[in-house]
Amino acid sequence: MKVVPPERLHLTLVFVGDVPCERLGAFLALGAAMGAPPDEPLVLDRFECWGGPRVACLSGPPPQGAWARFIERLAQEARALGAKVEHRPFRPHVTLARKVSPEAFDASGLGLPLPLTWPAAGFRLIRSESGPEGLRYLTAGEFS
Repeated sequence: MKVVPPERLHLTLVFVGDVPCERLGAFLALGAAMGAPPDEPLVLDRFECWGGPRVACLSGPPPQGAWARFIERLAQEARALGAKVEHRPFRPHVTLARKVSPEAFDASGLGLPLPLTWPAAGFRLIRSESGPEGLRYLTAGEFS
């Protein structure tokens, strides 16, 4: 099991995949055009272990109202720019560990009181790089 270091914890709103350098400006413009995310925090209320990707995560129910509209708009606009955004409901989650055996995962020792709220004063366009220490996340743009 590989625990995600605290500085790498994040909540993905829309995964856009690889963005060619020549398209980066369009994605940065999209982020700026989106405006601030909704004021209410996202709720994370359960620990889950997803066997397919073998990740342990803190997750929550699909958001309603303003958050649902914000994420759907972001996904639609990203698709219009050529991103291969999956057509499936958004499930807020923070990955805590990778390469997890679902049978061996036990969240009781984490000591996190649930539910947790995830406030979002802004959002970022992040690119990831693989390296010997695992994934490294680099901010390409920050929006609020």
